[in-house]
Amino acid sequence: MPTTDVPKLPGYQISGFSGGKPHGRTQTLKYVNGYAIADLPKSAAMDAMVPPEMPESAEEPVAAEQAAKTTEGGIPMSKLPAWVAFDRKVCRFYAYFKEGVDESYQENYRIRKCIIYYYLEDDSIHVAEPKQENSGIPQGVFIKRHIIPKDGSTKEVFNIMDLKIGEDVNFYGRVFHIVDCDPFTKAFLADKGYTVPDAMPYPAEPIEKYRDSLRKVKSGGPPKPRDDDLTRYVEAKLGRASNILLQDKLKQFIENDGKVLRFFCVWDDRNKLYGDRRPYVLHYFLSDDTVEILEVNEPNSGCDPFPLMLKRSKLPKGELQFDMSLGKRSDDYYNIQDLGIGKVINIYGRPFLLHDCDEFTKKWYTTKGGRDEMDFAPLDISEEPENVPETSLPEYNGFGSLEDTQQNCVSLIPKPPKKDFHKLMYNEKKVLRFVAKFYEGEGQRLSYSDIDRIFILSYFLSDDTIAIFEPPARNSGIIGGKFLERNSGLKKPGTVEPYMESDVYVGALLNVHNRIFELVEADEYTLQYMEENKHIFLFSDITKILEALTDSIRGKDKDIRSAFIDIDKNGTGYISLEELEAALKASGISHNKQELVTLMRKFDIDRTQKVSVQEFFETIGLDFSQQ
Repeated sequence: MPTTDVPKLPGYQISGFSGGKPHGRTQTLKYVNGYAIADLPKSAAMDAMVPPEMPESAEEPVAAEQAAKTTEGGIPMSKLPAWVAFDRKVCRFYAYFKEGVDESYQENYRIRKCIIYYYLEDDSIHVAEPKQENSGIPQGVFIKRHIIPKDGSTKEVFNIMDLKIGEDVNFYGRVFHIVDCDPFTKAFLADKGYTVPDAMPYPAEPIEKYRDSLRKVKSGGPPKPRDDDLTRYVEAKLGRASNILLQDKLKQFIENDGKVLRFFCVWDDRNKLYGDRRPYVLHYFLSDDTVEILEVNEPNSGCDPFPLMLKRSKLPKGELQFDMSLGKRSDDYYNIQDLGIGKVINIYGRPFLLHDCDEFTKKWYTTKGGRDEMDFAPLDISEEPENVPETSLPEYNGFGSLEDTQQNCVSLIPKPPKKDFHKLMYNEKKVLRFVAKFYEGEGQRLSYSDIDRIFILSYFLSDDTIAIFEPPARNSGIIGGKFLERNSGLKKPGTVEPYMESDVYVGALLNVHNRIFELVEADEYTLQYMEENKHIFLFSDITKILEALTDSIRGKDKDIRSAFIDIDKNGTGYISLEELEAALKASGISHNKQELVTLMRKFDIDRTQKVSVQEFFETIGLDFSQQ
């Protein structure tokens, strides 16, 4: 049986038979140089590759040139789809249309200028009208972007060949006359082989002709009355209205708008009851010769802030005179020549002294006012401050701290004293610790149990508080522990001043609730801190100690040598802190225990608690060999 007669039904086909034409649908999409395009039949694909805005007749004169042009991938331009070849390429044409105007004697039509944008990638068009300031016409996008059909047809649409300079195009009944295009459009059309006509001017608008007719023509006639004093006098004598003869205020406003002269003045009214001396600022506006006065609000002046003392207006020199019969008032106003440094102006009966001005005012007067810079030297109006009696604080009442008592005098409602947060943060966890014991001296008798008691006194630098702790001692009969709670209310004897950090050092005496403590020793951190801050702890400044010691031993060389020989009985050449203290005391040199500790730390480098006598003598300027 011939294969052509076998029906293509199940059971009638031969297995493996490949005769006949393929009936499957071919792939219609493919990628060319990275672009997704439709794989149409050859005849349809060739039509789609041709840019839609260019007719077939336009290909012949530029066929060779178009074939030479390639894209980045090397594919000829005519082989790419239009939306790829002309991506973001827009031709721009300048056009206008006439809009009729009814019921207006000034114009019967107006010219509306527009821009026609033609997008080469999809033949879409949109029309925009540039906005004109103060036109009163809604402007912007005139026709949104889309493909515009011709005369209501659904098949024919406008393309670039329909947009020509000097011709009209009809978009939905609105006729646009094209007068020009941009350089890109000219180059694009010239590249395609078309001649672009020259640009055409926009037609004149009737409203512009009407406005030109209203403009006054400059001629060689007599000057205007408002610009010439003689002409104004003659016109007034002939009976012309006085309001027409006034000077041209518009010209003055245009030339001096925004220019303001500023003077600093003062009003002294202390010769009256409850009067005061107050500063002010005077503004003179050159645009209309008006004056404004502002009040300067000084801190702690006791006056309510009223920034505006005189509202902007013309300032009369004297009293206003009003003629009731004629309905006119005659007055004289302050002008530019009436103002200057050192002059006194009358502000409605108040004398204001001008004592200074700003730089713009000086420059304006020297360049246009005809004055010298010496005329604007500021006046010294400063006065010696009055002797204000100092506020005396009452005596300390014993309750709380001294700051608590002072708050009763600072404010009507007492507030807690403010803490020094900088000191609190910087000196946090910084504590000076000393070994202390009860002091026995004049008027102070200690019991047998109090003589050997040892305490640890801690001074907290963050808030200047003191705490005392007593270490427990075996078989002493005294329970150790906290002796004094951390407290800031400790005062120096006979004063209301609290103990500060400069008051604690080795050898110092502290009165704590009528119990006198003597600081006999300090830890290493405390001694280092005192030496680093020698501007506070003067007894830890080794430089000043050596200078004072050198001045004290002048004329006592023999006494010092004999004293050190008597102390160093073994002849080792080294003495301890107690021996150094005894030798200086025997030589008649006054000293402080903290100073001796500082000297020991200076010379006892290896921390053996011994000082070399030779090194000590060489430091203070004594000859050790003569010993």
